[in-house]
Amino acid sequence: MMKILTLILTTTIALGSSAVAQNSDEARARAERGERVERGERGERGDSDARAALREKLGALVEAGKITREEAGDLYRTAFPERSTARRQYENRRVKEVKAPELFNKDVQNPIFSGPQPGEKLVSFQAAGFAGEHKEKILDPIAMANNRPQLIVFQDDGGASSRGLFDLSGSIAKIDRHSDIDLHVSVILLSDDPVAFEPYAGMFPALLERGVDVIAFSKEGREGPGAYGLDRTVSQTFVLARDGKVVHNFVIPQGGVYADPHVLGGIADIIGEKRETVQAWLNQETTGGREMRRR
Repeated sequence: MMKILTLILTTTIALGSSAVAQNSDEARARAERGERVERGERGERGDSDARAALREKLGALVEAGKITREEAGDLYRTAFPERSTARRQYENRRVKEVKAPELFNKDVQNPIFSGPQPGEKLVSFQAAGFAGEHKEKILDPIAMANNRPQLIVFQDDGGASSRGLFDLSGSIAKIDRHSDIDLHVSVILLSDDPVAFEPYAGMFPALLERGVDVIAFSKEGREGPGAYGLDRTVSQTFVLARDGKVVHNFVIPQGGVYADPHVLGGIADIIGEKRETVQAWLNQETTGGREMRRR
């Protein structure tokens, strides 16, 4: 009988210890799950707060008449890309064209002229760094290029062209990854009020990672550098130069969602590559990894 009681007692203690251990394990698991949920909720709250703040800023700009609702939507989607991968997959499948730069505006009867024209020497000008390592520094984008092939984008504060600028930076990153030529890229912001570019703040780090060297604010405001003769009515002026002289000039009055094929053709020209080669680079399947600058 004593042996039976001892066996029962031993079994009971073992089962009790097992139950305690199991309860302890379950408690730890619940705590870990709770911590993960809490972290996720904190992350979601942070993301939600950032989205709400941007929506509020964009709403104020719309009410003030500085941007349209469509432009506000473009800026929001640029700062916070859709969670669904469907759109990204579509854009990755979209074939990018690289066209002859001389065909740009070929059939336009009254083209708009803005900025220095082919054959003219680039004149130095000052701009205030607006993002990245050059922020708040006084810069000379022409001197920084040091006679390398150079692309300067004079960008107004409208939202319509922001996605096109983002798309262009992706193309520049791919070109830079394949080419041995060090292309220098500057984006010069044009506005009488720097605050007008606050909605773009979420996009600037991505531009700097994807091939843009300098993002700066023109000290002359919306008119841009006085010696450059920019047309203040257009959204974007692209100036492409080699050895300090303008090779191509493209004026995009309203901007666009995607990089202009003729601008891409102009880039191919100043880095000395065939358009067909650059087009092949741009349409290679993406690896899903970050495209790093060579320099």
